[in-house]
Amino acid sequence: MGTRSKSRKGLSSSVRVRAPNGFGRVVQEVRLNTQMAQRREEIAKKRYDHLTSLTFEEREVFFNDDATGATPMDVDEDLAFDHLPPGEEGFFASNAGGEEELCRTFFLSNNDSRKRKDVRTRRDRRLLQNKEWAEQMLSLVDAFLDWQMSRSTEVHDTAQFDDWEVTTVDFFSRSRRRFNSGPSVDRANVVLIRNGYIGSAPRSPTVAIGLQVLEAYHEMHAACPRFSIQAQVRALCRLHKVHYMKYLASQFRIAYDVYLAIRRCIDVRANAALHRDIPNWRMKNVSMDGNQSLKLVDDHFRRGPSLADTRSGISDIWLNPEEVDIFKNEVGKPQQSQRNTGDAHDIDDDIDWVNIADHTDSADVTLSTDECVKRWRNAGPEARKKMFALFAVTGVFVCLCRHGQLLAICDMIRSGELMKYPLAIVDKLMRVLGVTVQVAYDIACAFMKILERSSLGDRVQQQGLRGIVPAFHGHAHNRLCQVDWHPLYVAGSGKEDFEGCERVFSQSNALALTTRFSSPFHRHQAIDEFFKSWAFVKHAELANFIHNNYRQALKIVAEDSATLRELCTRLKLNDEDFEQYLQEERAYLKNLVAESPEVAFTVEYMEALLRLDGAFAESEHAKREYQNLDARIIREGLRGRAITNIKTRYVTTYTRYVDLHEHVRRIEEVHGIVRRWTKDSEEYKNGLVVLTERKYRNAIDTLERLLLQRLLELTKLSMSGTGYKMREKITKALKTRATAIKKALEEYNRRAAELNPPRPSLSWSDVVDMVSVAEFDLLRDARQDVRLLAWAQPAQRRAMNLYFNIKRAEEEIKRLNVEIRRLLTHMVDEHVDYYRTIRDNMVPNPPLAYELSLRWRYSNAVNTELAYRLQQTSELPGFTGTLRTGHRVGRSPILADGILLPPWVSLQTQPTEGFDASGNELEDDEELGMEGVGNEDEANVLIDYIDRLGLHSE
Repeated sequence: MGTRSKSRKGLSSSVRVRAPNGFGRVVQEVRLNTQMAQRREEIAKKRYDHLTSLTFEEREVFFNDDATGATPMDVDEDLAFDHLPPGEEGFFASNAGGEEELCRTFFLSNNDSRKRKDVRTRRDRRLLQNKEWAEQMLSLVDAFLDWQMSRSTEVHDTAQFDDWEVTTVDFFSRSRRRFNSGPSVDRANVVLIRNGYIGSAPRSPTVAIGLQVLEAYHEMHAACPRFSIQAQVRALCRLHKVHYMKYLASQFRIAYDVYLAIRRCIDVRANAALHRDIPNWRMKNVSMDGNQSLKLVDDHFRRGPSLADTRSGISDIWLNPEEVDIFKNEVGKPQQSQRNTGDAHDIDDDIDWVNIADHTDSADVTLSTDECVKRWRNAGPEARKKMFALFAVTGVFVCLCRHGQLLAICDMIRSGELMKYPLAIVDKLMRVLGVTVQVAYDIACAFMKILERSSLGDRVQQQGLRGIVPAFHGHAHNRLCQVDWHPLYVAGSGKEDFEGCERVFSQSNALALTTRFSSPFHRHQAIDEFFKSWAFVKHAELANFIHNNYRQALKIVAEDSATLRELCTRLKLNDEDFEQYLQEERAYLKNLVAESPEVAFTVEYMEALLRLDGAFAESEHAKREYQNLDARIIREGLRGRAITNIKTRYVTTYTRYVDLHEHVRRIEEVHGIVRRWTKDSEEYKNGLVVLTERKYRNAIDTLERLLLQRLLELTKLSMSGTGYKMREKITKALKTRATAIKKALEEYNRRAAELNPPRPSLSWSDVVDMVSVAEFDLLRDARQDVRLLAWAQPAQRRAMNLYFNIKRAEEEIKRLNVEIRRLLTHMVDEHVDYYRTIRDNMVPNPPLAYELSLRWRYSNAVNTELAYRLQQTSELPGFTGTLRTGHRVGRSPILADGILLPPWVSLQTQPTEGFDASGNELEDDEELGMEGVGNEDEANVLIDYIDRLGLHSE
């Protein structure tokens, strides 16, 4: 049994109190007996001061007494004797020197079993670690470049110093290796990097990770963003037969962060050498959208204290919060007041941008935006995500060019898709590009109205910025919105669908698993690395993009032109007629304004009268039953519950009738109706017609909403990355949706038959074959038969769609001809820049020249494939472009003097990997996105099966 220290009195000085608080437990430390604790601290301090003031003789007496157990010492009292007595500071001084080492040996050797108390916090250690890495970063970059030039042999410093050992980690081995140290500990990682390793600590590392391991993980993570550091370390542990521990992942992450920092510094040097370090260089050489997968959980909801990390590794492509917040008040104060309430449950993440009606000043704008907002609400998730308080960052807002290259990105901080994010990005686009730009956005119809009234409105008009709704999202917008904003009807949009953001999000969503609980720096670093890898992929696929778009456009022009000529001959139409049809359709849809107050009153009054008539009939029937109750008791022998039911029905039906009568009377009083409408009056008959039309339009709305949900669910079902459980849920939802659509279709046909004249009924095949929900807009106006208008005839509408489709395809061909020449010019200019830069750095900076040569080798391999593909494009029947290079504006033509052109400039056509001899892309089963669907026919069979699920349901 041990003896209890006399400083302990058997009472706790503090307790930890845990209380539930939603997402976790709040831990609070409560101090007890504070006065007693303070008194003990004062006594201990006085005793410590007394012991340090003792002379050598007094200390010897004290130790002798302590040996008998009279005054047992605490640890803090023992530490007091580490100091020399007052006046004895020169006790160890001598002419020989070496006193400091002797003192360290004397005092520290007796205390090596006692661990020194580290008063630094984890935050302090992290900040110091980052600072020390930053101080030696330039030397590490130089060492890395040296290592690249001599990977096959080890490089040691020529000076001889003490050896030191480090545990090195490679893919298939883990061993202790000895290295020659430099003149200071700062050179430890320099020596390691020159030998192919990075230490896990800035000073005196004990573990070093192989650079080839870090390079391999970097490329694997780029190919599969779900592959986390923890997974990589677990794999290394299994290869090395070592039990996995969390600190191993921390060591790997430290080395990986340094590796990425070195790569970023090398990128800076390479870009400076190639003269690509001007601001916004990437943007000078578009669709927008927000994504809420790349969230960042707030520190308050994490377990344990947050880690301080002040590093910033993001590129200039990011917009900082200060740049975004400049536009936070552009939309209007009603939204601002709602967001400042601080109640997370009052915020709806997908409707923050839809407060448009309060800020519009025309009926057609209000109608257009409100209808689009309503449709997106109907298609939104059933359970609204109101968890912004949980996330410090709720996602990212990106802007990409039509080739998929990232132009700008910003964080969405504690909010949904607010208007300040696209406003900030549009501001940067106009500042950098300064030319006519087409910007696609899911809600461009609403966004452009706000943009025109914002502080950017004048610049938008001067630079001719044009908004577009992406092709797929356009199917959910109303028809009036489509004829103004859909790419099919916007001049200059070509055959671009503007859905590039959705494609990149389908890949970047995989990052969410590894970034949601990371630090802000590591989250930004992961997103930056993803988009760097994405940029390489998109550049390598650029010639395929051009080839496929060119072939598609030529096919449209060739096939649809013949069909259009036949229709024009039969219908006696020309190009001017189609343009006129579009203008007439726009004018017609703009006249379909929302219900006037008079119509709303008529509908309300007629519904009240019909309910009153029904209540009166029920009350009279219950009254007759009540009056015949005695006779029925005698004749039928009614007893107990049957008698009670008749009496209750009599009272309740009469009460309902009285309430409805009072409701009708109040309506008549408010609207000044002196004489109640009856079935024989003209007002009643006209009101009945208005009510019938209203029910008809409500039936259309219901059917439209269900079809929109079905359209989005079918798209999600065939999307790559959708898991098995999600597919199962979507399939069940489609079956339920099919039953609901069937009932809604029956309701529509019943209401259509009540109109005068009756509207044609719709069949199941008519409904499921509608490619756009906006086709229902042509059925809404019950006051006019739209079938009588020329532009609404099926043949004319088919011809009009063919005309605009051909027009956009011809625009696409013109655009691709420009892009082909620009791409070739860029490829040649890049070749010249690399050649000149490598030549200029061969003598003064060989490591940088070698790094640039590696990049040139990769660029040349990619450009070779691009050249082959462009050559195949030039051989397509109907090709009108040229494979000659151009001249970049502002670039000196003498830069290419004396430089040989690359071999791929004169390459002849030959099949490239993944393509046949005709330039057709080979099929890849992995891109079908759904197991069990091997081709287009099987996919059509599946969709037909899903559509038929509701036909035989009860």
